[in-house]
Amino acid sequence: MNKYWDIDEGFVEFATFFELAHKYFNGATTIFIEGTSIEKDVIKCYQKHTEQGEYLPKKQTIWPRSKCFRCKFSKQLINDLSKLSLNHADPELLDHLSIYEGEQAILEWHDAFANAMLLSKSVPEEVIAAFSNELGLKYGEAKFS
Repeated sequence: MNKYWDIDEGFVEFATFFELAHKYFNGATTIFIEGTSIEKDVIKCYQKHTEQGEYLPKKQTIWPRSKCFRCKFSKQLINDLSKLSLNHADPELLDHLSIYEGEQAILEWHDAFANAMLLSKSVPEEVIAAFSNELGLKYGEAKFS
């Protein structure tokens, strides 16, 4: 049995994604952010919301060197990122993200906003269905060839 849900790629507005992620994954504790072109004011935001601990997901970018942040997944972080998204293109905010509940990844999005999302099967299908529906995207079991 496959251990991931997949939400198809498609247009997702930055602030909308984070609002819905907070709504549907309310047990989430940590977000890991990686990027190569993150702007200085965005870096300050991530530093403001830094959570102590190791960077759990594997780095996604080999070259150029990326910056990695571990932040508390909170409504305040989402509000701050939503404001920043009004003045920055997605790559200036992040390239990859992972949302965790404790030590478990529940959502992983490599090349965020331009690729499909992988979500843990520990998340009930009803939650995945509602989340993807509000995003306007299709979901299903992830298939790897």
